[in-house]
Amino acid sequence: MRNFKNNRGGGRGKGFGGRGRGFGGRGRGGGRGRGGFRQNHNNVVKREKQEFTVPKNNLKEPQAGITEYVSDNKGFTGILKSRFSDFHVSEIDLNGKVLQLDDFTVPKVEEEVLDLTKTKEEFKDIVTEDIWSNIKEMVNFNPNKVPENEQTFPEPIDIDVTTLSKEKRTQIHKLVKQAFNNKIVSSTLNPSDSENKFIRISRAKGGKADSRNRWTWEGEYVHFIVRKENIDTVQAASEIANALNLRPSQVNYAGTKDKRGVTTQMFCIKKREPQQIRKIIRFVRNVKIGNFEIKNEVLKLGQLSGNHFKIALRHLKGDQSEIEKSLENVREFGFINYYGLQRFGNCASIPTYEVGIAILKADYKLATELILKPREDDLGFLRNIRETWWKNRNSSEALGMFQYSSNKFIEYRLLEGLAENNETGYGNALRKIPRNMLMLYIHAYQSFIWNRVVSRRVKEFGLKLIPGDLVYNEENATDEILDAVEEDEEDEQPKESYFKQKVRQLTEADIASGKYTIFDVVLPQPGFDITYPANEVGKWFEEYLAESELSSEKLKNNVKTFSLPGAYRKMLVKPGNMTWEFKTYNTPTDTLIETSFEKATVCEHGKLKALILDFQLPSACYATMFLREILRNDTSASNQSSLEAEEMSKHKSGQEGKNDDEEGNNEEDQEENDDVEETGEKRKAEDISDEVDAKKLKV
Repeated sequence: MRNFKNNRGGGRGKGFGGRGRGFGGRGRGGGRGRGGFRQNHNNVVKREKQEFTVPKNNLKEPQAGITEYVSDNKGFTGILKSRFSDFHVSEIDLNGKVLQLDDFTVPKVEEEVLDLTKTKEEFKDIVTEDIWSNIKEMVNFNPNKVPENEQTFPEPIDIDVTTLSKEKRTQIHKLVKQAFNNKIVSSTLNPSDSENKFIRISRAKGGKADSRNRWTWEGEYVHFIVRKENIDTVQAASEIANALNLRPSQVNYAGTKDKRGVTTQMFCIKKREPQQIRKIIRFVRNVKIGNFEIKNEVLKLGQLSGNHFKIALRHLKGDQSEIEKSLENVREFGFINYYGLQRFGNCASIPTYEVGIAILKADYKLATELILKPREDDLGFLRNIRETWWKNRNSSEALGMFQYSSNKFIEYRLLEGLAENNETGYGNALRKIPRNMLMLYIHAYQSFIWNRVVSRRVKEFGLKLIPGDLVYNEENATDEILDAVEEDEEDEQPKESYFKQKVRQLTEADIASGKYTIFDVVLPQPGFDITYPANEVGKWFEEYLAESELSSEKLKNNVKTFSLPGAYRKMLVKPGNMTWEFKTYNTPTDTLIETSFEKATVCEHGKLKALILDFQLPSACYATMFLREILRNDTSASNQSSLEAEEMSKHKSGQEGKNDDEEGNNEEDQEENDDVEETGEKRKAEDISDEVDAKKLKV
């Protein structure tokens, strides 16, 4: 058995080719291999002992304005998202219900069967006997029995229904279709040159039954729950849209969720049969759907009250009593409601808010150059494309370097726009990027200002109330309303002064009354229609805007798309319904969170330790910022990858030492070693995969 320990060319396996992660290695079914070939996104690339490295220039928390803490905990070590199944998030709807995918039945509408005799009698003055006779003649018309030189297809028949309500007109549509077994096509007409309404009856194509999709549900919108794994919301929506022949904007959802995790959320599509939606799920990877409902209202961004999280922190290091103290502190005192690093991209030298600044200043040339500028640790294929364009400024040449699903990338769309505008129409080129993606750059700048201000507020004034602080006028007002508004069509921008009226300033008397706490305080995102705190904090916003040669007034852009009214966000947040448990496990691939779809690994005396957290947060809050408060550690992907690489190395070294001392059960021991190595490489590979997907259009 010892001979198999270092054999990477076959051997013991759970499938074709042994235990390798490749076509020629030890493999579970000839899977992902160290040697041979590996499928990498849209390209097949040859991989010979490829080395994964943690990017050196990833954005860190201080560069996004994230510097302060609420409590003075000692902190501890725990690895976040070691596996995507370590991070579960489920939306909480407006009624406070946590969404669960637990109903896979597909609703079917019961079509009304009319009493033909009774219904014909009811409409005998509208659908006369002559009309019935003409429809019958139309249906029975056979072009094959008419001489070619005399062949005349029957003309459509118009029925005047001007005096009838919509419900009555619907009855007539049903009546004639049922009477002729759907061999006719009917539609309501309202000619522009007439005040009358007509139902037009035509012969169905080929004289066969009308096979068109007829919407017979009481509501117009199909709402359904989506459970997705390791795919972000926008990408899932885009793939569903493609499968249904829809534009991505026609697939609605209440909130966006990250890729690396298991998420459950509500989606909504207009007038598509539930059965049809259910069928397309096989074309969308890592997605399950169910819990269908038919409603009259469309689902809009922001229509959720919060999110429920279940998170496993692996490789737990620290004194358990200190860890529990940290958890109790965050449950009682909350955490600073920072915007997480996801808001600002991965590259420290070109954070997304820099592009937002250029757009707000109408410097479209600079914005274009920042998006296309070469950067450290870029992905190989994009590095070559950027460098080619940067050097030659030839968009057509750079476009030719893309392959496969190229139009999903921002860079492709932007280069395409430049090529169409002779390399100088920067504003028009930027508009080739969908509006919601361009707004993410601008929102990133607002979020950067907000993070800097809240850090300074905590550092200089602590967590006490000060006169001039802002609180909502309404008790149940929610944060981030602007994000939901700005995702609507351009002609639905909020009215001026809408946001100014949402808040009031605290007085000395308000503070003395004890009615308000620090958890009521909101800070604005900068905008032209916003109320700023009437204290020192209010001045900081203009100070930070001025650093970029901007001001609140200048945020009312001449291009309405890029105008920023502003918004408000709670300064501190407490997690709700927070519980936790400590758990032991043996291998890095053990499943730690049990769901109805996956059983957790049972291990009472494992060698490794994990912390399982269960809690709820309001919408638009970042769970990573909650975790930062208890860990007191940088939550950036590069830092988490470094910590995990270190822990994996320790675990593997310990296991190899054990194997050298104990020659029994070598096959099982080696299998665990391979699992450790596979998990470490997979995390690094998925970090790179996440970066690829982050560069794709969020359409």
